[in-house]
Amino acid sequence: MNAKQMKMNKNMYRIIISLLISLGVFCMSCCKSTLVEKEEVLTIENTIKTGVEINGKRNGMFISMTDEKNPVLLFISGGPGVPEIWLNEAYKNEYPNNISKYFTVCYWDYIGEGLSYDSKIKPEEITLQRLADDAHEVAQYLKKTYKKEKIYLMAHSSGTNLGLYLAQTCPEEFYCYFGMGQDYLKGDRRYEEGYYFMKDVFEKAGNEKALKQMNKLVNISEEGKVTVKKPSSIGKDWEEILLMAGCATTREMRSDMKDIFFKQMGCKCYTFGEKINYWKGKKLLSKSAYREYVVNPDVKAKIPVIFISGFYDYTTPITLSKELYEKLEAPAKYFYTFNNSAHSPLWEENELVIEAMLKHVR
Repeated sequence: MNAKQMKMNKNMYRIIISLLISLGVFCMSCCKSTLVEKEEVLTIENTIKTGVEINGKRNGMFISMTDEKNPVLLFISGGPGVPEIWLNEAYKNEYPNNISKYFTVCYWDYIGEGLSYDSKIKPEEITLQRLADDAHEVAQYLKKTYKKEKIYLMAHSSGTNLGLYLAQTCPEEFYCYFGMGQDYLKGDRRYEEGYYFMKDVFEKAGNEKALKQMNKLVNISEEGKVTVKKPSSIGKDWEEILLMAGCATTREMRSDMKDIFFKQMGCKCYTFGEKINYWKGKKLLSKSAYREYVVNPDVKAKIPVIFISGFYDYTTPITLSKELYEKLEAPAKYFYTFNNSAHSPLWEENELVIEAMLKHVR
């Protein structure tokens, strides 16, 4: 695919999203809020879609379970603003082949995203501390509902910033913390780590076109230091490089439009109006105060920490996750690498991830 074709695809993607959002706005203007007001049993993986008022705002959540005696797991998605329960459908990891066989899983759509989107919410309201306070209340709700002394915590991608913060501040709520695709550092370090890994991938594959396209985005000093030419606009272009190298959301994924946008729009768990809110929520979170948070390297977690990373993950580079792992302090810590995964081992190597997680369940 040449640069002209890629630009056309990007433009088409934006046009499709704009049309769908416009249609969604029209549809929602004719009906009431799509946020669930009562429990609704879905047809996928024994899942309940519900909503709970948390700190004055109604929070939507999906709760997947098979046995109330199972331990409870609070799952915080990435993005920020990209809830991920639909990936179970997209990657055929529905019950009995996913974690809901072993945990009662709460996929929490936090303030501003997915089921919890509200046009009245301002980006500056969505701070790390607000999300941490909300997560604390969600944990209390889950403990009370399922009669548990404590629950388990898992976060993915940008959600790991909140997850690791909770591991430092809420030891009374959680047994341990699973950080998948643990986020750490922003700026040139992320691109430097990815550049050299993907350079090797492209060279071994003989993909000179991809290598040339990547080299257009960065400068390389005589010492080998990588700096981004246009930091304010590199995001979408770098995502294209990650996709070509198999280092994006999954190893197999080559198109965000085909493998994220259209698959999410085709999922069963959200109604059409909720799907429109989903993408509006992503836009809202992209401007949020939370998005700017960066993990402090002097982390002192108060519960065991388990990092789960894909060998090919350069969305949140595995090398940086390992660097943070070496620096953080915790009562116990473990690092699992999944050799056939990129950014989402839970959906790429589902059984192996579950096997690793169960080693840390009481």
